This record gives sequence, structure tokens and C-alpha cells, in this order.
Amino acid sequence: MKRDMRRMRGTYTVEFAISASVLMVLVFGCIELCRASYTLASLQEGTRRAARLATVCPINDPAITNAVNFMGAYGFSSSNVQLTYLDVNGNSLGTNPNFSSIYYVQVGVVNYTIPLAIPLMNAVVTSPSFAVTLPSQSLGLSNTGASTAC
Repeated sequence: MKRDMRRMRGTYTVEFAISASVLMVLVFGCIELCRASYTLASLQEGTRRAARLATVCPINDPAITNAVNFMGAYGFSSSNVQLTYLDVNGNSLGTNPNFSSIYYVQVGVVNYTIPLAIPLMNAVVTSPSFAVTLPSQSLGLSNTGASTAC
């Protein structure tokens, strides 16, 4: 009996190492997926805020693209923001649109990946592209025709 116990002594350590590593991967996986979900929700809210800002700010104002990442998402840059001015039919007006032809403003998030910190894995979550479209308002001009700051 005593001889069998000596042979089994290292078995418990090996079993604990295996089960603890699996448990840690599951715990960190849950935490990271929740963080990724929160990041996506905050980017959706930022897109909504930026679209609202684009309706009242001057055309192509840099404050619009900066508003999307109000929570400071890791790895997010202005290249992940797509700002589009649309005509009455919803067609894009290009990079320098005519003020009088803008009827809608669309702000979207594209090509953003969220790196996940899960032990023993090198995983990323790719964000789906999403956009918010709102009708244009002042576009940064007051009733007197003077440009207003954002």
C-alpha cells in the first residue's frame, strides 16, 4: 500500500496542472469575450455620437472621426472610421461634397479587429462593419452663414 502511494504522488500534481490550465483558459476566454462585446457596444455608441456630430459640424471636421473612439478602444484609429455624405437618394457624394446637395450623413466602423488575451491562444475578434445614417442639419453653418466650431 505504501509503495503504491509513492508512485501516485506526482499524479496529483500533473492532474492539477492540466485541469488548472483548462480552467484558466475558460476563465480568461469568458473575460475577454465580455471585453470584446463591451468594446463593440462602445464603438456602436461612438458611431451614433459621431453621426450626430457630423450633422452639425463642418464638412469633414476631424472631431467627427475622433468621436467614434470616445472610450479609447485598443488598436482603433481614424482609418477604421468611414464618413460619407449622401444625396437625397442615398448615393455617396465623394470626398468634397457640395454643401447644398448633402441630405444625409453616414458614419461607419470598418476593418477593426480586437485582439484577445487568452492564455495558450492567439485569437482576435473581427468587428462587423456597421454604420449610422442621419439626416443632415446645419453642417456647421449658423443662420447667418458663418461657420461654427465643433
